[in-house]
Amino acid sequence: MLKIYNSFSSKIEDFEPFDPPVVKIFICGPTLYDYTHLGHARIFLTYDLLCRFLKTRGYKTDVLVNMTDINQSVFNKAIVQGIDYHTLSQFYSNEFIKDLDLLNIKTIARFAHVSDYVKNISKHISSLIEKRNAYSANGNIYFDTKTIKDYGKLSKQSRKQLNLHRMDIGPNKKNQEDFMLWNCSEDFGFSWKGDFGKGVPWWHIQDSSVVIENFGLHYDVHGGADELAYPHHEAHLAQYKAMTDLETPVKIWMHVSLVLSKGEKISKSRGNVVLARDLVTKYGQNLLRLYLFSTHYRKEIDYNEKNLLRNKSFLKKIQQTSLRASHKTSEDISALIQEFYASLGNDLNSPKALNFLEKICTKALKNSNISIEDFTRIMDTLGLRI
Repeated sequence: MLKIYNSFSSKIEDFEPFDPPVVKIFICGPTLYDYTHLGHARIFLTYDLLCRFLKTRGYKTDVLVNMTDINQSVFNKAIVQGIDYHTLSQFYSNEFIKDLDLLNIKTIARFAHVSDYVKNISKHISSLIEKRNAYSANGNIYFDTKTIKDYGKLSKQSRKQLNLHRMDIGPNKKNQEDFMLWNCSEDFGFSWKGDFGKGVPWWHIQDSSVVIENFGLHYDVHGGADELAYPHHEAHLAQYKAMTDLETPVKIWMHVSLVLSKGEKISKSRGNVVLARDLVTKYGQNLLRLYLFSTHYRKEIDYNEKNLLRNKSFLKKIQQTSLRASHKTSEDISALIQEFYASLGNDLNSPKALNFLEKICTKALKNSNISIEDFTRIMDTLGLRI
């Protein structure tokens, strides 16, 4: 049994996929204009842990990650460097894959570059216009949020609160909170042809089109950083409801909290970026996993190198235990192993699971035994390479 906190209901819920044993998971992927920082790594390591745990419960995961190569940040950096945006985005796409390999993340089944889906995006926007969920204003296409009765529920906002957000400012919009689907008014030096004129497909509709083309009418888990709940995920849910005519096309909205640096969000503009590849090169991915998993995924982490290094003694203990693994497991350790997996099954409580792992190692280094099979299974679940 797996229980997961659902951001939509604000409750920990029993998880049962639409089409067991397959679990369809969509993760909001990278914007392809820079390297993977520690905050990004935490997100993908969290869902890697989820997939590894689901595998131990007999499930098969189908993980889809969108690769955002149509974005203002991508366009702007390409202009600054004097290269084609596609060349830039392909470079960072390749670097992202390298970072995943460094992090021992092997659970992603599909990578979808947004630029490969522009025709699909155009088709879905046309459908939304026909259904009167979208409209044209000053040449741009917007989603009419008033057509979704519970718009704002995911981000816990009332209509009055939503109206305070000036989304995608433009003349002749019906509502302040309406968001853009197709941008015809800005000049990026290139555009795509849609049924409603030349332009650029905008952020929110990109993900929705990628997911529906790969997963169809429904999927099980939508993952990403908690800062994306509004407007991005709220907009995505509204679009998906309109596109599928379903009230609950997504089972679980699972958000991972941020990694901070000295109390501030990690970002290039603040000059506090910590690259995942640098940490792995310096300390190894095992130590990084132990560090990140020692805090529950729904709690913020304020990155501190000293806190990372505190896990060295624990890692050494795990390595020593691997040398003591035998052909059988003692009853006392079997009970702790059950608690280890029960902890992960309760909203992926990795800090509690690691506490049980430390107890297992302590006993195994004294008078108890753990089998090679049980030890290997735990390491595989955590993604540790010992």
